[in-house]
Amino acid sequence: MGWQIASSRLTHDFSALPFKMKELTLLIKITPQVDGSGLRLILQNRFNDATLLFDELTVSHDKKMSDAKSITRGKQKQIAIVGNGAVHTDALPFEVVAGQPLYFRIRASQKQTYADFSCVYDETFYNAIMAGTKNTAPHLPHNWQARKGWFSISCLEVWTDKKISIIELTGDSLAETGMIETGLIKQLLNQAVVVNTGISGNRLLHDAPQDGPLYQTFGKSLIKRAAQSSDLHPHPIIALIGSNDLVLPLIDGQSAHELVTPSQYLAGVSQLKQILDDRRCPLILTTIPPFSPHVAPEQGNVLLDAQQRRLLINQELKRFDWVVDLDPWLLGNDGGLKEIYDFGDHLHLNAAGGMIAAQTIMQKLSQLGYDERC
Repeated sequence: MGWQIASSRLTHDFSALPFKMKELTLLIKITPQVDGSGLRLILQNRFNDATLLFDELTVSHDKKMSDAKSITRGKQKQIAIVGNGAVHTDALPFEVVAGQPLYFRIRASQKQTYADFSCVYDETFYNAIMAGTKNTAPHLPHNWQARKGWFSISCLEVWTDKKISIIELTGDSLAETGMIETGLIKQLLNQAVVVNTGISGNRLLHDAPQDGPLYQTFGKSLIKRAAQSSDLHPHPIIALIGSNDLVLPLIDGQSAHELVTPSQYLAGVSQLKQILDDRRCPLILTTIPPFSPHVAPEQGNVLLDAQQRRLLINQELKRFDWVVDLDPWLLGNDGGLKEIYDFGDHLHLNAAGGMIAAQTIMQKLSQLGYDERC
C-alpha cells in the first residue's frame, strides 16, 4: 500500500492577474484515475506572498455535497498555506473509484488574493465554479466553450495497493483545455495516470512576454520548465507546443521581435529532447497543429509566412519516430484547422479534435511500446 497520484493539474502563475475575493466558495469536480481507500490533496500558494486561509475543505461523492467529509491539515479544519508554499492535507479514509468523480468544496471568509490558478474547458473529468460569498451552493456549469477555474488544488493522491505509471501531457493551451487530455484518460484509465502541465500561451523557446498582465501568465519556456523540473521519476512526456512560437508575434508587441525561424525551432526541439533524455523521460512530440486565426488585413502576409514556417518545421519533425504527425487528421484545405475539429477560434481543438489527436498519440505510444509499460 502507498500513496499514488490519481489526478494532477499544474497551478499557473496568475500573480500578474490575481483574483481578489472578499469571500469564496469553490466547487471543484476532480475525477480520480486510480482506485483507493483514502485520499489527500496537495494545496499550493506558490505565487502569492501572503498566507491563504481556507475555513473549510470538504469532499463528497455527490455534487450536492450530501455526504461531505472534512479534509483537515494537522487535524484542524482551517487550513493555512504560507506564502510561496504548499502543503499536504491529512489523510482521509474515503472510497475512491477510478472514473467516478469526487467533488471538493472550499470556503473562505476573509478577503484574500489568489494567484495559483488551474483551469479547464472540457468538463468530462474536471469542472469548477466559484462564487464570491462563503455561504452559497454554486452549481457546476455545462459549457465546453467556457473556462472553468479553481485555486490551489494541484494534486489528488489516493491510498492504494496499485502502482500505476504516470504519463505527462504538457505544452500550451492545446494541452491545458483538456480536450486531448480527456481522450487520453478515456483510453488509459486504470493503465496510466495522465497528469497535465500545459500552460495557455506557453512557448518552446521564449518566456512569457512582460508587456501585459495576461501575457505574463504564459509561463517560462517549455525548455526552461523541463530543465528546472524537480520530478525525478522517469515517465513519458507528451508535448504539444509551437503554435504560440509562431502565432504570438502576430498579436503581441514584445513578441514581434521574437519571430522564430524553422532552424531555431528545430534546434529548440533538439535541446528539449536532450533535457528529457537526461531525465530518462521519453519525449513524444506532436507536429505543430494547423492554425488560421483572424488577423488584421495588413497582417495577412505575416500569417501566411507563419503558416509556411509551420509546414517547414513539421516536414523536418516528421523524420523522427517519436513525433506524432497531426496534419493528416487536422489540416483543412484552406491551410487551417478542419471545421469539424475547430473550437471556434481556428486555433484550438474541440472535443472531436481532441479525441482524434488523442487516438493518434495513443497509436504512437503503442508503436513505441509505452502502452505495454503502463
